[in-house]
Amino acid sequence: MSFTIRLMRESDLDTVSELAILANPFTTKENYHKHILSELREKPDLSFVAIKKTKVVGYVQAEVRNDDEAVLEDIAVDKENQGLGIGSCLLEKCLHVLKDKGIKVVFAEVHYKCASAIPFYYKHDFRIIGVKQDRFGEGQDAVILKKILY
Repeated sequence: MSFTIRLMRESDLDTVSELAILANPFTTKENYHKHILSELREKPDLSFVAIKKTKVVGYVQAEVRNDDEAVLEDIAVDKENQGLGIGSCLLEKCLHVLKDKGIKVVFAEVHYKCASAIPFYYKHDFRIIGVKQDRFGEGQDAVILKKILY
C-alpha cells in the first residue's frame, strides 16, 4: 500500500499525540501533545509524518543537540501499519535531512518497555552504547543507541 512522507503540521498533532504513546508508554497523550508541539514549532524541518490515504499513520521528530549531533526524539507507526516500511522511510527521511545539516552522529533513546524496537534501529545501523537509568522518570530507563552518518 502506498503512503507519503511530508512535514508535520499542527493539524496533525491530535493523531501524532496518540501515536506517541507507542514510543513513550510512560506519558499521557495530553502531556506529550505539548512536547510534540514545542518540538514542531522549534524545529519544523525535523518533524515528519507518514500519510496513508488521508490519515496520519506515523511520525518522526529529531532535535539537533550541538553542531554535529542530533537525537531522535520519537518515531512511531500505528500498529495496523507496522511492518510495511513506513518507519524505515520516516527514519531515512529524517536522517537525510540531519546529514544535510552537517550532523555526524545521531542518538536514539528507547524506553525499556519498547525494547522490541531495538532490532529496527539495528537494521538502520544504530548500535547500543549504553543505558540511562531514570531517563524518563524514576524507574523509567532508556537504552541508548548511536549511528554515525557518513
